[in-house]
Amino acid sequence: MNTKILFLVIFCFMLLFPTISHAQVIHEVRPGDSLYKISKQYRVNKDELAKLNGIARDIQLVLGQSLLIPSSTYVVQPGDSIWEIAYRHAISEEKLINHNKLKSRVIIPGQKLKIPRQSKMDLWTGTYFVPKDKNTNAWMLNNYKSTLTSVFLFEYHSDDQGNIIGIAENEAHKMAWNQNMTPYATLSNLSEKGFDPELTHKLISNPSQRKIFINNIYLLLDSHDYKGVVIDFEQIRARDRENLNLFIKELAAKLHPSGMEVLMAVPPKQGDQVPSYSIAYDYETLGKYLDRIFLMTYDWHWPGGPSGPIAPIDKVRETLNYAVSVVPKSKLMLGIPQYAYDWTITGDEKLGTSYSTQHAIDLYTGYQSNINYDENAGAPWFRYVDKNGKIHEVWFEDPRSLLAKFRLVKEYGLAGMGCWHLGLTMPQTEKMLLEEFRIVK
Repeated sequence: MNTKILFLVIFCFMLLFPTISHAQVIHEVRPGDSLYKISKQYRVNKDELAKLNGIARDIQLVLGQSLLIPSSTYVVQPGDSIWEIAYRHAISEEKLINHNKLKSRVIIPGQKLKIPRQSKMDLWTGTYFVPKDKNTNAWMLNNYKSTLTSVFLFEYHSDDQGNIIGIAENEAHKMAWNQNMTPYATLSNLSEKGFDPELTHKLISNPSQRKIFINNIYLLLDSHDYKGVVIDFEQIRARDRENLNLFIKELAAKLHPSGMEVLMAVPPKQGDQVPSYSIAYDYETLGKYLDRIFLMTYDWHWPGGPSGPIAPIDKVRETLNYAVSVVPKSKLMLGIPQYAYDWTITGDEKLGTSYSTQHAIDLYTGYQSNINYDENAGAPWFRYVDKNGKIHEVWFEDPRSLLAKFRLVKEYGLAGMGCWHLGLTMPQTEKMLLEEFRIVK
């Protein structure tokens, strides 16, 4: 093949398969910024930029808001520093400097810096899925299929005799199989009291009762063609530590011969006895029998307590340091919060509520509330005043905080990641996930 023909082939290939821009550049809104101005700076389509970031095309941006840009080149803004740009993109200053062959740390507005890429790694993903009607189920599973290995249908629970109480899942498990996603049944210890440690004690403390309960779990999975079960027993008391270990051991022994799997969601711990209220969850022993452990690395602040970051990066790291010391990395999944908490911080009742991350975006753009970023926690937050004059504080996740957590998965070599729950995510999440990982199917 001569040079001219080879050039023509390459040219045609490029036309048919254009180079894909990496959407991993994060721009922080500064005074005077607008979608039009930012789209011009980065030479991207304004409408596509708005869609990617879950905002209206004609919206007025707010200070501190982070936008994901479909580009591999960052445009330096007034007030930027090498440290700030590197921190925002979850890389080291040295890596940013070397990648751009900078001779000093001095940068100027308008200067273009290439953001170094990390190689993709394989990732097993699973997320909780609350079934709706058939049409909604079909749309949800089809919309998110490229980012998911599996779905955890939420939720089945039991009476105190070990009988499984079903859910109207409307063929969601069949739809999942058809979309090449593995369905699991989530089994919780919820009762009319909420998460019920006393119910759990009744089910797992007596050997004969435990056997009945385990057999009923097997029958549920077998009759509904689930790949396995996700055990979501929360607030278990310390006295049931050994009972929980025996339950998981016996459940695995029952399910594994049939090719079924046992997963479990566990609260975050920084040591076997830390925190003391999670002593019942014996990571090391549970890890011997479980196929995967879903680390619920979130809710360090919750609606019933004071406002604050939901998943502070330092606490997440402490949990991972302990988890990888006692459980094989191939069994660990990092839990990612895909929701916001909104606390009323004035008045007598300082309670919080939860909603989707997208709703938080709609709120701060609607109220034109500046976004603050807690660098120690690696988390964004904002305040607004409602129509009754009450001040609210909202903590949520954005591209900066998500990228930092994604990079933790790579740093620690974890096998999986998941979130609570499907449908609460913001548009940037799926794009960033596919840029960082190859989803295992």
